[in-house]
Amino acid sequence: MAAKFRHWLEWYPWRVIIGLGLGFAGLSLAAGALIERFPYPVPALIISYLLTALFLLYALLTIIAMCRVRADATGELTLLLIFLLALLIAHPILPAIGAALLGAKKATVQYIAHFSRLPGLDILGSITVILVAGFFGRLIGRLIKEANLLLVVTVVAAGIDLWGVYWGPVGNLTKTAGGQELARQFSAVVPGAAAAAKHVPVPVVLSAIGIGDFLFVTMFFSILRRLRMNQVATFWATFSIMLVAPLFFLLGKMLPIATNLPGLPFIGLGTIIANWKHFKFSREEKRAILAAAIIIAAVITLILFIVRHHK
Repeated sequence: MAAKFRHWLEWYPWRVIIGLGLGFAGLSLAAGALIERFPYPVPALIISYLLTALFLLYALLTIIAMCRVRADATGELTLLLIFLLALLIAHPILPAIGAALLGAKKATVQYIAHFSRLPGLDILGSITVILVAGFFGRLIGRLIKEANLLLVVTVVAAGIDLWGVYWGPVGNLTKTAGGQELARQFSAVVPGAAAAAKHVPVPVVLSAIGIGDFLFVTMFFSILRRLRMNQVATFWATFSIMLVAPLFFLLGKMLPIATNLPGLPFIGLGTIIANWKHFKFSREEKRAILAAAIIIAAVITLILFIVRHHK
């Protein structure tokens, strides 16, 4: 069975992408009703975690399939534009915001935004977010030509993600209701997350994953495939770490950052662990990397202490 699936993944990636998308749509339609049948904290938590696991498998397998779609840079750009158009259709809020910025009448903006209530558009929106991020990630991945550069990019991206989510533009954007809604338009929603939130007092499951996380995961896997690095181990390491990562929310008020969760540090960690043997550095370079890691960890710890002290 596994061998047959790998065969389809390699030779019929579009069929796999479509099949996985249909499965995700069915899961999303059934998730809320399933959780509502067991409206108690423990059952809702267990079911939501299982749904999160299935969602992560869907996303990662879709990304693996996208990395196997036969397309050059021009083809990837074409596919990116096609799915970007699909994203705008699936998220009418985005063209409504664009119309408002261009000075359209309020009635016109409201008319466009009204289409967001159509059933199923949220599911289609989640699918298109992954596809847009995927082909954009493939394009960016073409810039990485060697394994050592991948390690550097991974560490830098994780650091930027930490800053962006907690102290940068993403963190500031999500402080307002309008900003949260805008961020949601560029996120894939985990099936059953809204229903689970009604019954689980502490948010310890993922509710959505942003477009940036999917972009970098696809970039990583496209590079791993091209450089013949360890794709299988990276898949399972990323899946396992992302599944455990939401337990970070249990820290609650112990840490001021425990209300949000950047994905790239966890995704990057899984990528680095699974491919450590492929990174070849001199002794001096290893010392420099270690020193940089210690400095970054110290700065983050200091910032956390200062933020917590002033809350």
